Amino acid sequence: MKPDQAIKQAIRIVKGGGVVIYPTDTAWGIGCRMDSGESVDRLFKIRHRPPSQATPLLVSSITMALAYYSRPSIIVRRLMDRYWPGGLTIVAPCKTHIIYSPIRGAGKTIGLRMPDHRIPLAVIRGVGVPIIGCSANFSGQKTAYSRQDLDSGLVALVDMVVPGECSGKTVSTVVDCSIEPYTILRQGAVKLRSPFGLSIDASSSSDTRVIFLMDNQRFEYRSHVPMTKAQVILPLLDNALREHRKSVYDITGITVHTGPGSYTGLRVAAAIANALGMLLSVPVNDSMSGKVADFQYGNSNKY
Repeated sequence: MKPDQAIKQAIRIVKGGGVVIYPTDTAWGIGCRMDSGESVDRLFKIRHRPPSQATPLLVSSITMALAYYSRPSIIVRRLMDRYWPGGLTIVAPCKTHIIYSPIRGAGKTIGLRMPDHRIPLAVIRGVGVPIIGCSANFSGQKTAYSRQDLDSGLVALVDMVVPGECSGKTVSTVVDCSIEPYTILRQGAVKLRSPFGLSIDASSSSDTRVIFLMDNQRFEYRSHVPMTKAQVILPLLDNALREHRKSVYDITGITVHTGPGSYTGLRVAAAIANALGMLLSVPVNDSMSGKVADFQYGNSNKY
């Protein structure tokens, strides 16, 4: 069977509620349409997968993903823009009313990925909805990266094995963006940096603080030196980075205190935060860099 004919047949089977095994850019996957509870239940039964264990979905575009995520954060959007299509599964809050409960493990989040492989992308586009994207093995067994790796017992239980090859040999990276900062649940095809947050607070006229958030810990640095804020923040930041053997390029997100407080301190801290945000292409106060506003100066005599 020619490749295009096989894809058309796979689309017909999945549209009709069937279960297929297919190659991807990571490992072989097994899937069905996500909007058929009967098909999902059958797939879970085939894989011996408990319904309490969430399973990822594959989408064909960022637009399709946005239909299932619930108010995705700027971090989610940035990760999609940078790593999709590709080997990154992004877990985030979802619209629970349109996603069958076993798919999300009865939780309120969903893991979505846009594969970088023509076969699953064509099937998803042809079906019109995401498909289940779990690995083609019995639950807990060896991951299949080649056609020969597929368990013959599993193959006998599905409606079709779509011919083709996996373009990669590594599972996807999984990142949980439902919490702040995000957590890397599994390192895989995409080498994602661990979250390293920077917080700047120059609201006090007598005190400046630089705070690092990493590895679920908080590291705070203060300066009481009576100098202008611009002369304090950057050396304080530089010394703190050196202590942790980090550079500004390791920063994945920035927050800056916007008030109430010192007029000069708030403005200088925001200027530095925005400059770093634009340089590093990271969000500032969960917004695109350059958009920090709405300062609350409090006592206007405090400079």
